[in-house]
Amino acid sequence: MWFVTSVLEASTEYSIIATDRDGVIQLWNEGARRLYGYAASEIIGQPESMLHIEEDVRHGLPQAMMEQARGHGKWEGTVGRVRKDLSGFTARVTLTPRRGRDDKLQGFVLMSTDITEELNVAAELERSRYSESVLESAPDAMVIVDASGEIRVANAETEVLFGYGREELIGRPVDMLMPLRYRDRRPGHRSAFFSGPRVRPMGAGLELSGRRKDGAEFPIEISLSPLETADGLLATAAIRDLSERMLFERDLTDANVKLEAGSRSKDRFLATMSHELRTPLNAILGFTGTLLMGLPGPLNPEQSKQLRTVQASGRHLLSLINDLLDLASIEAGKLELNVESIGCQDLLAHVALGLRPLADAKGLELTVVAPADRCEVRTDRRALSQILINLANNAIKFTDEGSIHLQVSRHTNDGTPVTRFAVCDTGCGIKPGDQRLLFAAFEQLESATAQPYGGTGLGLYICQTLATHIGGSITFTSDFGNGSTFILDLPV
Repeated sequence: MWFVTSVLEASTEYSIIATDRDGVIQLWNEGARRLYGYAASEIIGQPESMLHIEEDVRHGLPQAMMEQARGHGKWEGTVGRVRKDLSGFTARVTLTPRRGRDDKLQGFVLMSTDITEELNVAAELERSRYSESVLESAPDAMVIVDASGEIRVANAETEVLFGYGREELIGRPVDMLMPLRYRDRRPGHRSAFFSGPRVRPMGAGLELSGRRKDGAEFPIEISLSPLETADGLLATAAIRDLSERMLFERDLTDANVKLEAGSRSKDRFLATMSHELRTPLNAILGFTGTLLMGLPGPLNPEQSKQLRTVQASGRHLLSLINDLLDLASIEAGKLELNVESIGCQDLLAHVALGLRPLADAKGLELTVVAPADRCEVRTDRRALSQILINLANNAIKFTDEGSIHLQVSRHTNDGTPVTRFAVCDTGCGIKPGDQRLLFAAFEQLESATAQPYGGTGLGLYICQTLATHIGGSITFTSDFGNGSTFILDLPV
């Protein structure tokens, strides 16, 4: 027995510790001394649990290990251990019961080896496999370069992009992927990156080029990022071919130039047509009015009827032309505002005066409702007048009987004082399903009577756009079949 004990104590390959039934150390071999740092004289008689990390002791692991070894003949696994200098490591441990000739439990034998390095190697290998997988699945060419500029790793996309085989790249200077004219600048740039490593684009603001194996150059974009490894700091470069993007951008630029030229041509055309269309039309309306007044001579009833048809069609055509030209002016950004103080009562009276003949022709009552004290607003007179005329004209168009009221008042909207203009009618109203389309360009809605109404469908779109330009907003309420109210709020 003494011979076996001597062999165990002298063994250096494994840490072998013998304890009694309570886990008190009785034998401590040379391997244990080398692994844990305690001499036998320091440790014999101490509990084996002092070699466990505190957390395992707190959770009762030493006792659980002995209980399992006693019941199942062995306990084995990996556990955290603590050396004399309090440094920690991971060990693979086997704990077996030690019995006498009568098979009575006398204690335990614990064999352990340090597997920290083994675990580190496995983890490093796993990280290496993961990194390799990430590199290979990257959509860009990826190269990893050391401080001397030597390529350590290159992925499959690098082979495709530059035309080199991987064996031609590894161990070669990364400058081989650049045109000759860049190579004298590379050492300085590389030194600057490794002295202050951070994720950044390479050559920001510059046009960079790559060079393929066949000598062909192509535009590239490079992103650099530092990579800490056991071998020191490396640089990861993601390289992207910009050929297609630059071709697309060039095509887009050419298309924009053509669009701008087309827009200028359209503006010139509209400016010309504004005069060319309105001038003869105004002449037609002017001479029609002169004939209807009987200045050249009396007309018979049939002639008067036909001339009124010509006059109504001319006015309708002029309205369509004005809508289209206003839309073109707004979308071209050529709407100029002239802000001035405007008397609200006077403005509404002027709008009503111009539209009263239309209301009278349909037998409608057209009234202006305004406060007794003078009410003023600072804005662009032409834009405000056009909004109110369009809203009131729509009210007359879609009302067959009843009345239209033009109102102005002071209100507070979400705590902000506003001047509120309202146009109320007793007309056909708007279907709930159509209300979301009301301010869209070129949308024409049906009336309650399915009566067709002419127009471009631009009136309310122009109103809302003009309202936005002068800092206001238009809202409405409508009861289908019973009329509508349109409200313009302008901040005071």
